[in-house]
Amino acid sequence: MKILQDIRAIAYPSQIFALLPFYTRNDEDNFRLGKWGRWYGRLVALIILISSLIFAEDVLFASKEYRLVARAQGDTEEINRTIETLLCILSYTMMVLSSVQNSSRHCRTLQDIAKIDEFLVVSGFCENYSCRKLGILVTSAAFGVLSVAFYYIHYRSGIGSKKKIILLLIYSLQLLYSTILSIYLRSILMALSQRIAFLNQRLDSLGLQDNGNLDNWRELCNLIEVLCKFRYITENMNSVAGVALLFYFGFSFYTVTNQSYLAFATLTANISSSKTDVANTIGLSCAWVLAETITMAVICDACDCLASETNSTAQILARIYGKSKQFQNLIDKFLTKSIKQELQFTAYGFFAIDNSTLFKIFSAVTTYLVILIQFKQLEDSKVDEINQT
Repeated sequence: MKILQDIRAIAYPSQIFALLPFYTRNDEDNFRLGKWGRWYGRLVALIILISSLIFAEDVLFASKEYRLVARAQGDTEEINRTIETLLCILSYTMMVLSSVQNSSRHCRTLQDIAKIDEFLVVSGFCENYSCRKLGILVTSAAFGVLSVAFYYIHYRSGIGSKKKIILLLIYSLQLLYSTILSIYLRSILMALSQRIAFLNQRLDSLGLQDNGNLDNWRELCNLIEVLCKFRYITENMNSVAGVALLFYFGFSFYTVTNQSYLAFATLTANISSSKTDVANTIGLSCAWVLAETITMAVICDACDCLASETNSTAQILARIYGKSKQFQNLIDKFLTKSIKQELQFTAYGFFAIDNSTLFKIFSAVTTYLVILIQFKQLEDSKVDEINQT
């Protein structure tokens, strides 16, 4: 199965951490989700769920013991830190639960891709997508955040030993699952994009030929049928990953907002802090923002490439439409569906994911930063009034 060879490098880590199910056999006829793979995914999901409930309860009811910047934090920063940690737990937990829940559907989608690959390979398709460089970049960013967090939590904070382990474990799981999810989605979505681009090239070259030929009409029928199947597969991939993307982007948005605010609050704090404490706090915040931005950019670009390539099919068919009347009835059905329902990746239908998503996120971050800064100023003014009284 060519699709399994294309995603082989990221498939093993994804299967170990239950983001991708363990399947039996490597040929499309016998490819399915085995009992061992099903129960392994459920076991990992159960472990993650139980540990997440324990961590969430501890973080919620002992939030003061998790203060990373104990000397500089006020009530606003403490609440934001607690919410961020809880969202972190919720994010990686829902990634695992949704992946295990959709494991059978995921296997069927891979099987559908493998069946179409038979036709593509015979037609001359031999491309494969390598996500090595981007994978190294995302992984390096995640390790950078974890290293800075370990240094700050272990050496610079006053958190107890047990709380240090819990907090580092929470951060590690979130970075681990977000990194694997982004690399896996990048690999499989770009692999689908290459396949659709190959079909679009065949379709475009067909439009330059004499369309009165019966063989061209048959080839056009086959190409449109395969492209319709790919459209169905793409929609299924969106459904499988939609919940995980929703919770991941929700956590990333809040983290970027909170860490940006924390860096600003540290710079403008009236409390006398050493330059080392300020640098460490800003370093942790900048590392988090950079890592989440890189991960979101990788996912958004992959979704945008696949959606753009899928939607470009309608433009190619529109050019063929007027060249021969015998093609018009066939093309009409495809164009009608494409115009009424343009393909786009969404976070479970809540918002679209494409290259404009990052701009929208940072626009919203700027708005919420202004609100948080106003709350901080109000809190500081009340503290000054109490001190003067």
